[in-house]
Amino acid sequence: MLLPVIPIWKKAPFIRLLIPLIAGIILEWYDLLSRYSIYFLSGICILLLLLALVLRGYVFYLHKWLFGIVLIMLIMLLGITITHFKNITRQQDWFGHFYKSGTAVVAVLSEPLSEKAKSYKARADVYGLIKGDSLFQTKGSIIMYIEKDSSLKARLGYGSTLVFKKELQPVRNPGNPGTFDYKRYCLFNGITHQVYLKGEEFTLNPVQTRSVYARLLQRSRNDLLKILKIYIPGKQEAGVAEALLIGYRDDLEGELLQAYANTGVIHVIAISGMHLAMIYGLLIVLLKPLQRKPRTRWISGLVVLSVLWLFTLLSGAGASILRSAVMFSFIVVGESMHRKVSVYHTLSASAFFLLCWNPFFLWDVGFQLSYAAVLSIVVFLRPVSRWVHTRHVMVNRVWNLVSVTLAAQILTTPLSVFHFHQVPNLFLISNLVIVPLSGFILYGEILLCLLSWLPVVAALAGKILSLLLRAMNDFIRFVNDIPFAVTDHIFISAFQTGLMYILIVAVAIWLTEAKKQMLIYALIVLLGFVLLRFVDMGYKQQQKKLIVYNVPRFSAVDFISGRNYHFAGDDTLLTDPSLYNFHVQPSRLLLRIDTANRLKNVETDQSFFFFHNRRILLLNSIGALPDLVQPLDVDIIILSKNVNVQIAGLLRLFRCRQFVFDASNPAWKIRQWKNDCDSLHLRGHSVQEEGAFILDL
Repeated sequence: MLLPVIPIWKKAPFIRLLIPLIAGIILEWYDLLSRYSIYFLSGICILLLLLALVLRGYVFYLHKWLFGIVLIMLIMLLGITITHFKNITRQQDWFGHFYKSGTAVVAVLSEPLSEKAKSYKARADVYGLIKGDSLFQTKGSIIMYIEKDSSLKARLGYGSTLVFKKELQPVRNPGNPGTFDYKRYCLFNGITHQVYLKGEEFTLNPVQTRSVYARLLQRSRNDLLKILKIYIPGKQEAGVAEALLIGYRDDLEGELLQAYANTGVIHVIAISGMHLAMIYGLLIVLLKPLQRKPRTRWISGLVVLSVLWLFTLLSGAGASILRSAVMFSFIVVGESMHRKVSVYHTLSASAFFLLCWNPFFLWDVGFQLSYAAVLSIVVFLRPVSRWVHTRHVMVNRVWNLVSVTLAAQILTTPLSVFHFHQVPNLFLISNLVIVPLSGFILYGEILLCLLSWLPVVAALAGKILSLLLRAMNDFIRFVNDIPFAVTDHIFISAFQTGLMYILIVAVAIWLTEAKKQMLIYALIVLLGFVLLRFVDMGYKQQQKKLIVYNVPRFSAVDFISGRNYHFAGDDTLLTDPSLYNFHVQPSRLLLRIDTANRLKNVETDQSFFFFHNRRILLLNSIGALPDLVQPLDVDIIILSKNVNVQIAGLLRLFRCRQFVFDASNPAWKIRQWKNDCDSLHLRGHSVQEEGAFILDL
């Protein structure tokens, strides 16, 4: 049999612990159980444990299922407890419980400054709050934006301690339909607030709060970046080299990053298990003499573990590489003890321990894709590799690489479509070239860093690496420019993603186990998937919406009828991929809007839009105000571009009860308009504070 069959937990007993742990995490995060229910479950566990202690011998053997129930409930409660206390807002010393406007904040930069268009950005830990003459230590993190000034960048770095009184702002979601849940992402990383500081709004404190180990690790990371920047010519080449070696992507251009994603090789520049596997393979070859002798085998294992975990920490310890580090740790320890562990057991055990350490990894895309890829390779590699077999060694080696790529795609494709809404059609061609090439480059970068003390040799190695990196980038661009390289604008729901996995499992069992009943199940699931899409398409065909998007410093309005739309606002949004993909595209994917069509039944007259018996005024210039003899009835007035008008003045021209202030206006002007609306008993909606304005017609 080519596929594992139930009961798989005999080979991987940790699966029996992993499932209730995940259940507990989900129950706690989505608040599906009340506190009283949790206390009740805890009481039941205690009673069952006492009962298990009373029932001994043969009686206990007959009722050993009680111990299984108790264990499942305890692991579920463990997941609930860990998730509760891992949430920074639930911790007693979180700074948010004590912070008030005007309180002095002591923040420590936990990463180097990254340069943005108009500011520097860095994460900072709130070390404490100053109350009077005393420092009250706290926990929690913020995002810090600092005025762009070269002198400031020279003074600030990892571990710098800043003291300021500027008011902290809560991290908010844009509130646009279908967009990435940025607030939840920040919360999962312990970040809840943000602040923008000018040079005169903070002072530097000489107190060092970082441990020697943390400073050494960060200094080592900076030294590696410095070596790559010095010896690898070319900004793009150096940017890819930094991402490939330690996962540093601040110097990577957005266009090139998107090209890697479109061609299905984003894993090359997103530190993952592939990088760790390459380093592990190199170490095994180099340390082979030590592995031959039982007395020195443990030294080999210790060196391998040390190097793997050092690389993991230097690369930022993301969810995907942590999974690989834990997995390889199990493998190395098992080999040192002359024991072979089932890969399913290793997978489930590593997932269990990682989720115990950080339950929010469950929502991490890298974590999900990493485990899906490894599981997919383990399950499907052998069946796929048997499709082709020849006597030619080179053909077999190429087919082995193809088999790994194809096997990995089987379980990762549904997740990729769900999260990224696209399928790279030429992933096989890209991986055949890029995976081995990136391996040579990775080994070359490691060699470059080791030989950096020899400037002549390092310079030569850097030039060779630059040529290889340029060739890799050029190949990626070539593949990306092929018209059918990617199928994008695909939207599926979480439920449809689940159906895709059920379909894959049913088809796999049908093909490998020759069970015709599974084919029937697969066809039923496929029919259900198609029907869901048709029903959703039919529902979207009837929709009529007005959406004012929350796009900082820009104006963006969609008039939607069925699957067609009319856009009003800044054309920059449609030509800038970074802005469009983050703020506007998710909404259009969610609402299944056909970007090839334009809405024809929207009538426009200067700044007026007539849409399904609604008169809407988009006012971005005082010159657009009409000269009216008497007030005109308007359903909605959208104020944009910091237009110099007063609400009371507009009421002399228009009879309107609903005002919308888009994100192209400054915050102080919006607050002024909101206050005017409140005093005049009018409805005022600020998309900056409340998210996108959505009106269903």
